[in-house]
Amino acid sequence: MTLKELGQEIKNLRKSKNYSQNDLEEYSGITKRTISKIENGFIDEVGIKKVESILGLLEYEFIIRQKNRPKTLEELQYERK
Repeated sequence: MTLKELGQEIKNLRKSKNYSQNDLEEYSGITKRTISKIENGFIDEVGIKKVESILGLLEYEFIIRQKNRPKTLEELQYERK
């Protein structure tokens, strides 16, 4: 997953929870400007702690999986939503 794809996924998750960027700023302490840059792929490097904080507020977490492996049933079910 690229940083741009990660940003788009964060944006989708935020919108699915009906959170605004202002909400994330208030609860994470990360500026709205930085959140916008992350979501729109305009940031070349982003601290993992910032992404972890945002994902935590959205009730998600990082996972590590082997590259190019088949998707699990859980992953396929998530994509259908």
